[in-house]
Amino acid sequence: MYKNKEIFIILSIYLVITIHFLINYTNLYNAINTVFWICMAILMLKNSKKDYISFGKKRKYFIYLVILSCIHIIIFFYMGFILGFTKSPYKHNMLSIIKNTTLQIIPIVGIEVTRSIIAIKNKKNKLALTIITILLLLLEIKYNTILELFSNKEELFKYICSTIIPLISYNILYTYLSLKGSYSLTLIYRIPKELIILLLPILPNMNWFVTGAIGVLSPTIIYGLFKYKFTKEKKDIRKNQETMISKISFVSAVILSIILICFMLGLFPYEPIAILSDSMSPTYNRGDVIIFRKMSEEELKQIPINTIIVYTIENKNIAHRIVNKKEEKNSVVYQTKGDNNNVADSNLIKIEQIKGVYMFHIKYIGFPSIWLNSYFNNGDSKIEVK
Repeated sequence: MYKNKEIFIILSIYLVITIHFLINYTNLYNAINTVFWICMAILMLKNSKKDYISFGKKRKYFIYLVILSCIHIIIFFYMGFILGFTKSPYKHNMLSIIKNTTLQIIPIVGIEVTRSIIAIKNKKNKLALTIITILLLLLEIKYNTILELFSNKEELFKYICSTIIPLISYNILYTYLSLKGSYSLTLIYRIPKELIILLLPILPNMNWFVTGAIGVLSPTIIYGLFKYKFTKEKKDIRKNQETMISKISFVSAVILSIILICFMLGLFPYEPIAILSDSMSPTYNRGDVIIFRKMSEEELKQIPINTIIVYTIENKNIAHRIVNKKEEKNSVVYQTKGDNNNVADSNLIKIEQIKGVYMFHIKYIGFPSIWLNSYFNNGDSKIEVK
């Protein structure tokens, strides 16, 4: 029978090999990775007793994971109708589909078989559970991508938020599901989630923030639901008011999180923007967040002078006050000025540049955006950047 130490040493050595090949021999990595996880799965299954991998009476939880997988896929695809679609990076002829599916799905099966057997064998060993979760997490990181982005702080930050942090969340969930069932329970959720990306010819055009938010929110919700189900089985729900309160609190937190994310993404008529300069002081100051309202094209043509508008110039968001209005070819253009500036802005603003009009502001809560912007732009934060 294998020991934890032996498996951890094998995985640690392979982690070093993975990093080396991803950085230096990227084209060979997928083939090596597939072969390794086939061997690893065979080794783990061959040397494990059946009670380590049996699903037992927990087969009923299959249906929950199937439903949650379907919900995840529906939400994922629905985001395309909100944010638009983009062409899949994968080829979709038969040979490419077989190749991509083999290189992506087989390692996932090997990873989850390994995770499940180690987790179930060490149910009460928190250190072993932590180590296996961290090792498998590290083995799924694309180190060649990190190396490419290392010189670009902003892109590296986006990659960490959209990929690394969700990967951490998912790995914690996968270990938890392995403890409660087996690799079967984990794979029934994970494989459809991966296949949808490989097989669809078009994918939602999600930015890094949306990708990261879904990547954290999805495993958190699933963890909460299963935690509730397993807790419910152990306790009489009618006599345990705390469980019901926890459920209500969890659902409320999820709803509020979804609403907040939708608000931050601009899916509502109102949208926030952080202020990174003092050009409008004292109306609002650096570090404040203003809320602006989106408007129709007809409304944009009739904005009165002295209204504060949010508009874009070269993908930069600016919030200044209208000081003049001019007719131009069946449309209008606006001249703006910061309240704290001595002269008006040099650029005339067309209606297609306007995102909305200022409604109110909240003091100080925009400082995290300032710190991130200052870090990514070497301290240059002269204009309002969302």
